[in-house]
Amino acid sequence: MHKASIGKILMALSIACVYIYLFGIVQVITVSADTEVQPIILSISEATTPQTTQKTPEATTIRLENDKKPALADRKEQTTAETTATTTETTTEKIVIRPPETATTQTEAPQTTPQTEPLQTTEPIPVETVIETTTTTSATTTITQTDSEPTSDPDPTGEQFTVRNHLTGSFYTGSAREIVARALVGEISNWFPDEAIKAQAVAEYTYIKKENMRGKSPTTALRTAAEGVDDRIYRLVDEVLGEAIYYNGEMIQCVFFASSCGYTNSSLNVWGVDYPYLRSVDCPLDATTDPNWADTDSYSSEYIKNAVQSTLGINLTGDPSTWFKINSRLDNREHGWITSLSVGGMTVANGKNIDGRTMRETVLNYSLKSAAFELKYDKTDDEFIFTTYGYGHGVGLSQWGAKALAENGYNYKQILQHYFTGAEVY
Repeated sequence: MHKASIGKILMALSIACVYIYLFGIVQVITVSADTEVQPIILSISEATTPQTTQKTPEATTIRLENDKKPALADRKEQTTAETTATTTETTTEKIVIRPPETATTQTEAPQTTPQTEPLQTTEPIPVETVIETTTTTSATTTITQTDSEPTSDPDPTGEQFTVRNHLTGSFYTGSAREIVARALVGEISNWFPDEAIKAQAVAEYTYIKKENMRGKSPTTALRTAAEGVDDRIYRLVDEVLGEAIYYNGEMIQCVFFASSCGYTNSSLNVWGVDYPYLRSVDCPLDATTDPNWADTDSYSSEYIKNAVQSTLGINLTGDPSTWFKINSRLDNREHGWITSLSVGGMTVANGKNIDGRTMRETVLNYSLKSAAFELKYDKTDDEFIFTTYGYGHGVGLSQWGAKALAENGYNYKQILQHYFTGAEVY
């Protein structure tokens, strides 16, 4: 009896445990099925980048916002830029200097011949770079009294440069600081904005140092204190002295010019050698700031006929309005660099393609300001009217363009990285 009671009690307890267990599972299932998944909402503040860490633009296109338009409306030829300062992805471009006739390699920048395109000496128009072809490698120079321009502050780099002073015709060796400062004012006006001055200083330093490393003494105009090489210029040079422009770790062949036709030329188009840091980039501000924009030159038909005959060997006859035809421009851009020009129905002369440079450099001996021009014949006056856009060969740094970018908030590194795409400044 006692044993039977104990068994019944144990059985009852077992059944109760089973019920409790099953009841718990049902409750869990019920809760899980009835519970909705609630989304978690996070409030993320907008990311900000400190001013000091903003990426420098390496754009091939620069636009200006309406509140950053150049305030230079006092020139008749200026127009208001309608574009805004944004940046797009960079392309690689290279600049080369006109290769010699026998040049066959693209690994070394050929040199330009300066004797046919003298440096400008009239301020405030900057001059385009001319690369000396002399093979002089000696550091020994003939220093005239007019070349000497002592400075009070020492050169922190301790470097010495040798150049040929275009103004005196003599070679001159001096500190990098002195030569960069004096050559800079020989290229651009000393009243240009600070960042444009510094951009030119770095370009000048790179150009001269690279040429000296090649055993060359480049030609440049060394100005004096009386011509604008003042304390401000030296102060700005000191801020960047020793910095150069590099592409893939190698100092570039640095060239520059006064102003563009709205976009730079390419080294391939000008000198037949392609450098990745010297391809064409947009310069929309040149038209708004450049005093050379839409400059005109007129020549009588007789003068043109004789010049073409003596330089190209082409005999022009008949109606002068049919003598010339512009066939193509670089990238088919308005006012662009002329890549093919028919002269008397001929597109080749002396074994070379006839283009805008042929007319500017060969036929008219650099009297035109650029190889980007419009050409028309005025029957009434029996003359040809050339309207040029920009000043110089158009490859590399546009000096008036740099001025405009500086006035719109770009620093010297951003300016240089725009014109020498893919390059670094350090």
